[in-house]
Amino acid sequence: MGVGARTRLAQTYYDMATLQDAGVPILRSFDILIEGREETLKRTLSQVRESVTKGSSLSESMDQHRKVFPEMDRMVIQAGETSGSLTDSFKMLSQWHEFVHKITWRVLSGMLYPVFCLHLGALVAPAPALILGQIGLGTYLLAVLRTLSLLYVPAAIVLGIFYFGPRAGSLRRSIDWLTLKIPIFGQAMYHLCVSRYAKAFSLLYKAGVPITECTQRANLATGNLVMAGLFAGAVRSVHEGGMACEGFSPRLPAEYRDLWRIGEESGELDKTATKVGEIAADRADLFFHEFARWLPIAIWAAIAMVLIYMIFKTASQIPSFSGDFNF
Repeated sequence: MGVGARTRLAQTYYDMATLQDAGVPILRSFDILIEGREETLKRTLSQVRESVTKGSSLSESMDQHRKVFPEMDRMVIQAGETSGSLTDSFKMLSQWHEFVHKITWRVLSGMLYPVFCLHLGALVAPAPALILGQIGLGTYLLAVLRTLSLLYVPAAIVLGIFYFGPRAGSLRRSIDWLTLKIPIFGQAMYHLCVSRYAKAFSLLYKAGVPITECTQRANLATGNLVMAGLFAGAVRSVHEGGMACEGFSPRLPAEYRDLWRIGEESGELDKTATKVGEIAADRADLFFHEFARWLPIAIWAAIAMVLIYMIFKTASQIPSFSGDFNF
């Protein structure tokens, strides 16, 4: 899901929560929402409204548009329908998409200037050889493309894996494992997955969904197979009559596990799960902030090394300099 699409979805959920808070009927709310929306979203909302009019539930109607509404959104809306707390569901989803948008934009904005400089350097570095007539225009363009491929090839691979890669299986697990090993970014993703699990669990639990089903659905909400494995034991534990926290992996921070235990023992699991989600989200935000700060520096270092290499390579091809490099 793109940054713009996520922002539009966050605004849609916020507006729907506001309308529901005001007591506006669901179909009338859709009529208001549809006006002024971007064309694709307007068409999707119109189709969802039509489906609801014919008797389908809102979550069932959204399920017909999986490319627009992520799995977690549909799951949260279904929980809200079960408990009659759709307003809370819309509020949570609005806050969630806004949070992810903020993190994404922070990372991308940090990359803009160094990426621009990489393009500038790719154009400038082979220019002296072109001006001196040592290379033709075709060779010059190939040199530019070769430098830019250092950025675009890895980016294309990552995006391809993200959008078209398998959602399960050993390959997906390997990709998720590697994601968690990326310095700083991996730690941010770790806490983000914990936040997603805790927030999804909290909403489902508040909705009156049985705890066995809460653990199963929340596990799907992590978005990372490796992280889902750290919570998987909770499903088995509650099925056997134990507490969910007893099934959590000891590799999860003790603070999260202890808070969860307190919630289960005190009967206020919905509140402590929400608290765990908030703490994890704050930590994810901190790590994403650090990643956004260090990523441009890493890109600058890579650009500097590439440009230094290209300068020396170009200088060695110029007759007046080539003798200085022969020892």
